[in-house]
Order: sequence, then C-alpha cells, then structure tokens
Amino acid sequence: MQDTIDQLVGRLVDRDGAAATPPRTEATVQADVRQLLLTAPFDLDEAKVVTLEAQVGNRRRIDVEVGATVIEVKKDLRVGNVLADAITQLEGYVADRERERGGRYVGVLTDGAEWRCYHLATGRLVEVSSLLLSASRPDAKALLSWLDGVLATATGLKPTPEAIEEKLGAASSAHRLDLATLSALYAAHHDAPEVRTKRALWARLLATALGTQFSDDDALFIEHTLLVNSAEIIAHAVLGLPVATVAPASLLSGAKFDESGIYGVVEADFFDWVVAVPGGDGFVRALARRLARFEWAEVDRDVLKVLYESVILAEKRKQLGEYYTPDWLAQQVVEAVVTEPLTQRALDPSCGSGTFLFHAVRRYLRAAEEAGVALPDMLRGVTRHVLGMDLHPVAVTFARVTYVLAIGRARLTSPQRGPLHVPVYLGDSMLWRRDPKDLLSATGDLKVAIDDQVRPGAAHALVPTQLNLGGAGFEQAFNFPGPLLKDAGRFDQIVAELAKRASSRTPRSPVPSLRGVFQRLAVPEDQQPALTTTFQTLCRLHDEGRDHIWGYYIRNMARPEWLARAENHVDALIGNPPWLSYRFMPASMQRRFRELSEARRLWSGGKVATQQDLSTLFIARVVQLYLKDEGRFGFVTPDAVPRRPRSPTPRRSGRASSRGEAPRGRRWRHRCTAASATS
Repeated sequence: MQDTIDQLVGRLVDRDGAAATPPRTEATVQADVRQLLLTAPFDLDEAKVVTLEAQVGNRRRIDVEVGATVIEVKKDLRVGNVLADAITQLEGYVADRERERGGRYVGVLTDGAEWRCYHLATGRLVEVSSLLLSASRPDAKALLSWLDGVLATATGLKPTPEAIEEKLGAASSAHRLDLATLSALYAAHHDAPEVRTKRALWARLLATALGTQFSDDDALFIEHTLLVNSAEIIAHAVLGLPVATVAPASLLSGAKFDESGIYGVVEADFFDWVVAVPGGDGFVRALARRLARFEWAEVDRDVLKVLYESVILAEKRKQLGEYYTPDWLAQQVVEAVVTEPLTQRALDPSCGSGTFLFHAVRRYLRAAEEAGVALPDMLRGVTRHVLGMDLHPVAVTFARVTYVLAIGRARLTSPQRGPLHVPVYLGDSMLWRRDPKDLLSATGDLKVAIDDQVRPGAAHALVPTQLNLGGAGFEQAFNFPGPLLKDAGRFDQIVAELAKRASSRTPRSPVPSLRGVFQRLAVPEDQQPALTTTFQTLCRLHDEGRDHIWGYYIRNMARPEWLARAENHVDALIGNPPWLSYRFMPASMQRRFRELSEARRLWSGGKVATQQDLSTLFIARVVQLYLKDEGRFGFVTPDAVPRRPRSPTPRRSGRASSRGEAPRGRRWRHRCTAASATS
C-alpha cells in the first residue's frame, strides 16, 4: 500500500509533468486525488469518496466530496488567474453545501502539490491551513497527516502523546481549522451578554491564579474554550457515548453524566457560550466527530496534559507560569507519600490537569482490587481518598476528565457501579481572602459570603473572586449545617437542587416549600431551617437579577473551607505547587503574600524580595490548613528550596526522596520533598 501511495503522491506533486504517462490533465489529477483518498488509511471506501456528477446550484459540479469536505482540483494553481477563480468557485460550493445540509463544511483546493484548506466566515472563504510539496521531496507522510486532520475520517486511533500532538496539536491542520472556526464564532458574537459575562469571569479567575503574567486577550480565551470543549467531549467518549450524535448542549452541560449517575465531571461553565450562539452547534458536532476517532477507553497517563501542551506552546506556558510534571515524577511522588492508599486520604491542592490525581487514583484502585474490594465500595472509596483543587478553570476541567480516565470505562459503565461524585474542585487552596475560622461558626457550620458588588451590569464583578483582599463588604452569607458537608457528593446534589429551584421560579413569586426536596434527599429535620434560609436568599438574589452562578460558586468554594476543618484534614498532600513570582503578583496579593510570609519567617527582604515565588509559602499554608498531624506531604519544588540553610519548606522532619532525569536526557531540576508534618 505504501508503494502505491508513494507513486500517487509522486505523480501529484509533479506539476510540470513532462514525462507523465498518461499526460497530466485536470482529470488525471482528480483521479489520482480520489485514488489517494481511497488507498490511504482514512477508513474511506467508494461510497464515501464521491466524484459528483450533479451540478450545485448554477455552478459546475464539485470534483470530490468526502463527508463534510468539498475538494476542488486544478491542473496547476500557479497559472494565471486559476487560483483566484478556483477560490471563488470553491466558496460557492461550500456556501451551498452549508445552506443545503446544515453544519460546517470545509473546502480544499489542490493541484496535487499545493494543498489549501478553507472555512466559511461571514460568507467569505478564509484559508486556515496549507501544505506545499515539491517534486524533489514528495513527502507522502506530511500530506497524509495534513489530510487526516482536515477529513477526520480515520477511526480507532490510540491516544498516545505522539498521536495527540500530530493530529490535535497547534501545528495540525485539524487544530488550525477548529481554532479558525471558533475564532469566527467569537468575533461574530463577542458582544452577546452571555459571551461577555463568561469571558469576564474567566479573566478574573485567571488574573487571581496567574497574576500580572496573565494577559487578558481574546486569543487565549478562545484557545481555552477549544481546550475545555475538547476535554468535555473526551469525557463523554470515555463513557462510550456516541459523541458525534449527542446534542452539543448536552455535551457541554454534562446532562448525560447526570443521567448516568456520575457527577462533578462536566457542568455548565465559562466555556459553554459556544452553544448559545448561532453556528455553535455545528462547531461542537464537528469537534466531536474529530475526537470520536480516538479510543479513549484505556489510557496509561495524563493525556490531557499532552493535549494542553500541544496546543498552548512552551513560550506561552512559560509566560503564564504554567509548569507541568512528567508522569514518571508524579508517580514517584505518589508512591513515596501515599504508602497505604486504602487508608490514607490524599489531596492535591494545586492539581493542574490531574497528573498526580491520575496516579493516586490508579494506585488506590490497584490496592482495592488486590484486597478484593467490591466495585461499588471501590469507587466510593477512591472518591473519598483522592481529592483535588485548583484555581485555574481549564485545569479543573482537565483534572476532572483525567480522574475518570484513571477510573476507566469498564468500571464507569459497570451496572454495579452506583452513583459517583468526582471530587475535583475549583477552589482557592490558599484561602487568601480570610482565615478558615472566619468562615466557620462555633458550631462547625459553613458560611459562604455574598459579595455586595455582585450586581447586574457589573460584568467584571459578577462573581466574588476567590482572592478578595480589597476590603469589600459582605452583606450576607449562605449558611449550611456542618454535618451536611461530610458527604461531598450529597452536599453538591443539595446545593444544585436549591439553585435550580430558585432560578426556575417566576421572579417575585412566593418562595416554594422545600418539604418534598427534604424528604427525597433525606435531610434531617435539624438541618432544614438553615437550608430554608439559604434557599430564601437564593430566591431573593434571583428576584434582584443576581442569581448568576451562585450554585456553582457555593459547591466549589465550600470544599477548601470544609477541608480546612481539623476533623477533615487529609493524611497526605501531593503535587506541584504554583510558582507565581512575587514581582508578577497583583498589589493586593503582594501585600497578603508578605503578611503571610513574615508570620512564618519565610520573607526574604532586600534585593531578593522580588525573586521570591509562591511555592514555599503555598506548601507551608496548605500543610497548615489541610494536613493532619503526623501526615505526609510530597511536592515538586525548586531544587534550591531543600538546600537553604534555613529551609523555608515546612518539613519539620523528613527527607528529600526523589530526583531523576527526564526523557531524552533533559535534567529535571526539581526535588520531591516527602516528609512527615509534626507539631
């Protein structure tokens, strides 16, 4: 087959064709293009590669049509006005097909050596990717890779790092096509209220997480939208759902997960604006078809980290201060710290895409299987013993999907499974805003403050940021009985139910009774008054047009504050702390950073003050907030931290335990510090 492909490509790229037999004509180029599509590993047959005979509108017939791709073939695009005329012709074909059949169509223009891919934006054809081959170097592999990204027809692909980078990475024709389509959607609808609101919320969170390194630009928001939409589609594919036929709104809301009894994986977020604008459904369907080609059932690593790194390139990640941990190092940290996975509760307080969670989940499941634990108990156990948090909304989505990838399709689809709540939260592990004692009453109940700045028309303040150091007043709070928080899944379910009922009632109508909810969810009588008051507050906020995203906010904000209670402390902390440099922190964060650092004798003044980063204080803070006495922690830290004479790393006793070399001979210059935390 490869010999045939090489011969076909050799003929196609020879545009001069002096020695061609038969002589090169537009018809022979068209025939060779069609034969290449049938011969290459694109899972195509005669019925799928159609050479059309019928006309389209008043134009002459399309040369070749494959799925949602129209291919126009010319003998030589270098001659005269051939290229310009062909683009005009192709534009009409693509527009007609989109109008006749709905959904997104792609146009390809080629003479065998030159390949150009186009999409329709505001009625005009726009080039998104191209490839030029020469007769001296007929690179068949490059051509097949380019065509595979455009056509998206080959199936059964293994989600290896190499395949993900080649077929979905920033250099692929697939990514360029998807990004161009999404960019056009955003450009056409960026002033829509929902789009503006969600973009503002995204920017506010990332400014908190990344400081002044974060550049609030549309391009990054679009990239993040594409990444999160992709991750949420992959999550559905892990369950074995036919993502190419699931309704786009369902794919981005997680409705199918709720129906399956799996909660906390996909939910309405900042990036589902796509399905709220015209043309968004077609984009999501095309993206789903592309991702459905991979076999997501079984993976052996954090593949979403690979996807992120293949899309957000190294220079941009460095600018944002984002550093990911190799799988081999994360696995070593987990094994060194989580020595008894069935009894130790482990938390990654800066979980990123979920690399440490992946290995902690796998470690727990292996131990549970060896101990003969039944599947329902095994899955309940893992979600109680392996938890994650992060302040980055893209990272949290990735980590949630990584969590279910670690569990695997066989366990997720087993009829014995039972309800499953994925314990990965969008939360502020540092609890910058105030100390935990200020959020917990003397009885152990939880209160979540309502920011009085959250009012209609103030897009920049629609949600109270998790870093609120400016002294803004909090007029009220949501109150929840302490015992209700013991079961994270049940707490999330109750909050979601209250928020849904509050937002679905007619504004200013009587507040409905919760008697049926309390009975169905078995809420004890002594917990009902506090929940009733909280529900009344939600209804009032809805009446004032201020209900926006409170249910989502409460569910996520509750977890770090709850984990900070002594009775909920974990046995192990693992992960890679944030390395945000002091000089890139906003002024309010700098003040709080210095205050917390000085209180722990971690502050370095003078010339080195601006060179400090968040990692050391972060470790000290999360050990204080979440770790049991005699608990263990293992973090990937800058190599210099454990070597300082007055080491600021809060390892009251312990040892440096893991250091090694990354693949391809590159030195991984960080140290894993595994230690016991003693008073």
